[in-house]
Amino acid sequence: MIASDREITVNQQTLHSLMRNEVYIYFNCPQDWKIEYTIESNVNASNDIQINSLGLTLSTKKKLNVDAVFKRNGYLHLIEVDNERKMIDNFKKIESYKEILPGYKNETPILYFFTKTESRKRKLEEKLKGIRHEVLTFEEIK
Repeated sequence: MIASDREITVNQQTLHSLMRNEVYIYFNCPQDWKIEYTIESNVNASNDIQINSLGLTLSTKKKLNVDAVFKRNGYLHLIEVDNERKMIDNFKKIESYKEILPGYKNETPILYFFTKTESRKRKLEEKLKGIRHEVLTFEEIK
């Protein structure tokens, strides 16, 4: 702060928000941009378990928190900002996306990951195979 003796500390959550703001600007400030948005889909339970007498199959509702989401030109844009999250956590989230996204096929989802380094970008791209995606570094969007 100007003319202040008070020291401001910046934590990981603040950095994550600033990075998400960079992505918002990169996409030309979408009007329907929503942050920390929850998507959900019915995911069929294991094929081993079925209720045949009533003609029903078990399903479970799966939820996932997305860093940001917006729609443009008929596409659902899902945004993930990779700041300092462990790669194993990113991989778990990608697996959740692989379960949920088939329920959004009518909205043509595109998953974007924004990360800091080329090595993290390569690892994310490898794990995202099978999902419509794009991985960019923050250096690439400046």
